[in-house]
Amino acid sequence: MLLCGAWAAVLLLGMANDATAHILRHGLTHPPRRMRHHHVARIAHRILVQARQRARARPRASTAAGSGAPSVVFGIYPGGAAGATGPNGPVAPEDPARRLAALEQLRAPGAPFVLHIYAGYTGAGGWTAAQQVGDDLAQYTAAGFEVELVLTYRPADGGSPQDVTGFEAFVRQTLASFGPNPRFVSLQVTNEANVSGAPNASDGWFGGARDALIGGVIAAKAAIRANRYAQVQVGFNWAAAGDADEHGFWSYLARRGGAEFVNALDWVGVDIYPGTWGPALPALPGSLASGTQAAIRSTLSELRRVYLPQAGIPISVPLHISESGYPTGPDRTRAMQVEAMRAAVGTVVAARGAYNVTDYRWFDLRDALSSRPDFQSQYGLMTDAYTPKPAFFAYRDLVARYSR
Repeated sequence: MLLCGAWAAVLLLGMANDATAHILRHGLTHPPRRMRHHHVARIAHRILVQARQRARARPRASTAAGSGAPSVVFGIYPGGAAGATGPNGPVAPEDPARRLAALEQLRAPGAPFVLHIYAGYTGAGGWTAAQQVGDDLAQYTAAGFEVELVLTYRPADGGSPQDVTGFEAFVRQTLASFGPNPRFVSLQVTNEANVSGAPNASDGWFGGARDALIGGVIAAKAAIRANRYAQVQVGFNWAAAGDADEHGFWSYLARRGGAEFVNALDWVGVDIYPGTWGPALPALPGSLASGTQAAIRSTLSELRRVYLPQAGIPISVPLHISESGYPTGPDRTRAMQVEAMRAAVGTVVAARGAYNVTDYRWFDLRDALSSRPDFQSQYGLMTDAYTPKPAFFAYRDLVARYSR
């Protein structure tokens, strides 16, 4: 992503010599005496990828908030179905034409707008990612959108070492299918592998999820390098859900992934839903906005200062807000959705320089089923009939303001 101002200076200083770059990527306490060929090759590849990302981002570069930090790359999950803490509810049918028309209204002219979509590994005999989302991905990219694909790990047998190997093959197969498409720009490996109690929404419940995350990231980067899919970035996400074993999760990534895992990462995602999941916000006038702001700032700070260093992941690896939303529903008005959105986006934009946050994805475009009296069915900026809620226009305006 485009980096400028103070943050760019930090990165340029960190890459001023090979030894320092090696330390940043591998977490060493003292510099190596000599860089080996494969280390140089890795660094050269990363510099090439970053240069191409900067070239792609250059038309939208700005200092919109006056901080000298780059503009944010926005996007959205364009569907309606959402994972739930209990059984998933029914979902109204998608209308591809109306969906695409709505997405066209959200993106800012001349700026990338990334569609965050999902495909799932269920086992050796399951559908491929191309079978699950190939038609949608082709439609989106033909219309000029960039696509980020999440590969979830949900083995039907609950998870096993064989599934971890199978998932790595699923990752390689997905890249073989979509990697040649220049608008396929990002791959997220697993979904919320740190959350162990929500099998309908998160991967952490399934056996081997952490190993699938590590092995999938490494396999993805190897395939990207081998096939020169330089536009494709690789990352994983973490849900700010207060899981009991947070330190264990990040320590496991450090212990089992090591330098090879860290070197394969282009970004780390954060899923955060203030006022919906996580600690309750104060029930006071104006507390939704202020509570949202405080929750996001606290999460970004804790991630950068505690968890990522624990895994050996340096500040040079950007953060994405890979999911963020506020559903409507019982006791959740449409005005509250707008208030939460403006607070969330404004906080991320203000904090992007300090924490190296480059991307923001809203969850999601339309409700799963607007008539169902359950907020988990009403995350959308639109109803299930593609009628805009006020937040649709608010997000359109925020994207236009902060994308330039």
